[in-house]
Amino acid sequence: MSTVPSLNSNADRGDAARSSRTLAGPRALPFLGNAPEFVRGGVPHRQLERWADEHGPTYRLRLGPRNVVVTADPAHVDLILRRRPHDFRRARSTSSIVDELVRPGAFTAEGDHWRRLRKVATQSLSPSYLRQYFDTVTMVTGRLLRRWEAFAASGERIDVLDQTTRYTLDVAVGLAMGHDLNSLENSGDGLHTRLPALLAAFSQRLMTPIPYWRLVKLPRDRRLDATVREVEALVRGRYEGAKARVEAGEQPSNFLEALVRPLDDVPEITESEVLGNVFTMLLAGSDTTSSAAGWALHFLAEHPEIHEKVRAEADEVLGERELPADPAAMGRLQYAEAVVNEALRLRPPIPFLGFEPTRNLSITGSDGRELSLAADEEVFLLLSYGGRRDAERFPAPGVFSPERWLEGKPADGKLPFVPFGAGPRFCPGRNLALIETSMVTSVLARTFDFTPDRSAGAVVEGLSFAMIPKNLYLRVSPR
Repeated sequence: MSTVPSLNSNADRGDAARSSRTLAGPRALPFLGNAPEFVRGGVPHRQLERWADEHGPTYRLRLGPRNVVVTADPAHVDLILRRRPHDFRRARSTSSIVDELVRPGAFTAEGDHWRRLRKVATQSLSPSYLRQYFDTVTMVTGRLLRRWEAFAASGERIDVLDQTTRYTLDVAVGLAMGHDLNSLENSGDGLHTRLPALLAAFSQRLMTPIPYWRLVKLPRDRRLDATVREVEALVRGRYEGAKARVEAGEQPSNFLEALVRPLDDVPEITESEVLGNVFTMLLAGSDTTSSAAGWALHFLAEHPEIHEKVRAEADEVLGERELPADPAAMGRLQYAEAVVNEALRLRPPIPFLGFEPTRNLSITGSDGRELSLAADEEVFLLLSYGGRRDAERFPAPGVFSPERWLEGKPADGKLPFVPFGAGPRFCPGRNLALIETSMVTSVLARTFDFTPDRSAGAVVEGLSFAMIPKNLYLRVSPR
């Protein structure tokens, strides 16, 4: 970056900083603003990137009554991510919807409340619990392997996103509260069929300009409320058991039990905060990881020569074993992880996020100019804009090439690429997500040949809670 990011109070700057109202941007319609173009096609992130190409890395738009600043300027992105939670908070348009659906947790908490919840949540995802978590991931991966063996035997096409969603839900629920959801093997109705609806409803509400559900609840909204109550009942039951085990002196074996275990300098968290943190793990830990795994498998199906390299590595590392023996074995599956990183570059699960300043302030861009932002003014950060456009950091950026990640992590570039966030509120589940996706990629690539099934049409992007693959189907056969 050519300029060191800086932040100043507008009270100190006078009129030196330009106002966000002076930024260029797409022409807005009366009342609706740019919302029709934003939501058209279900890929708002792509529209935001096209507008950045047209109007520059920092521009403005209007979504219904909301005025939004959009920026792909790396200085802006870096500063805003690193100055949370003091100077910037998650946009209320996002956090209010999460808090309406589920109880507040570390995902939406701000200020001192966030610091307290984050410390408790982070210690429960620390390396000291990696063995317990690893055992859960390998157990669920084994089930996924059995399920795909059945698909191979029957010749039935595989809905890849459905399978990776079931997989990551089973892992997330197991890690969160030690409950075996087993959606991979359960075909009937149950919580495993309703939890994905929770993620889809959250995304749908984010993309709806007018929050109708605050005035009238449709049948789908009532079903959603029922699902939330069902999950809360499950968490409460597991929470009581977790408290009893920890009080009896047992070491925590899952996220919920780790939350119960007190920290010397942090007051015991409340039951409401426990519920909020478990929901945070389910929301943030399943949809994004299932998307990343799905895209990685898609790219392997499209690139047989890369598939062969993943398979050869797995043969060497795993030997006679069907699954990795321990976390150290995962560290040797470097090419599989490179495949996942390249899939994250081209198809980032979270391509943009919304924030707002906690006070009136100005921020310095890469060009040295200052931009004035008002308190609570919404700002969209294009987190992965540079992943597909920074040809200096990623030569031939449109080409799927895992090898670029084996040559050392690409240096910071002129455009932002931070798929897991940055600063104090980077994703604490990053390592766990990489373990899940790398294991699935390696184990399935080793065991099966992939044939794309395009009977539903081409594989395209869609934005749910995460950016997901749509129409992703495979047929598999034993290698």
